[in-house]
Amino acid sequence: MDAETESVYEERCGSQLGDEQHEDIADVELDELRRVRRALLKMNQGMENVQRQIKYFNSNVSQTTQLLDIWVRVLSQTMHNQGYLQSPEWHGGQTDIAQLEGLVQRDIQREEEAERKRRAAEMEREEREKEARERREREHRRAEQEAEARTTQVRPRGVGRRPPPGPAARGRGAPTRRGTQRGSLIPPATNSRIRPPR
Repeated sequence: MDAETESVYEERCGSQLGDEQHEDIADVELDELRRVRRALLKMNQGMENVQRQIKYFNSNVSQTTQLLDIWVRVLSQTMHNQGYLQSPEWHGGQTDIAQLEGLVQRDIQREEEAERKRRAAEMEREEREKEARERREREHRRAEQEAEARTTQVRPRGVGRRPPPGPAARGRGAPTRRGTQRGSLIPPATNSRIRPPR
């Protein structure tokens, strides 16, 4: 084997060894990446577990708060009842019922009194309106009468006046005139004692 052939063989072997080293390095890096991925997955699962535990803890805290509120209300009601039982002014449930009925009756009486006052005020208002309406009507009639009286006073002469009675007006068949307001003259009636000419 000459020198040139040996150099070509060495180059080929070196390239093969280089490719094998690269593959080994890539496999090592892939294994490291897989380990990192597994570690991250475990961390994610741990965080999810912590989140679920926190939610459960919050739920327990809320339930505990509700139970404490209920307990506080029960304790308050218990102290209130104890105060009633130990009070010398408390005479039993029948007395409380009677007092409640008295309060209800008093409220009913107040409502009735307020209703009576409202009706009285309404009737008074209607009465005032009626009086004001009647007063306006009287003033209107008075104004109409005054206007009619003024019209009668300014009526011209000879219209609506009856002529003075003559000497024969004392007799039975005194002549009369009608329709003077219209300007028409009715001839006098003939006396029953005077005979018409033949």
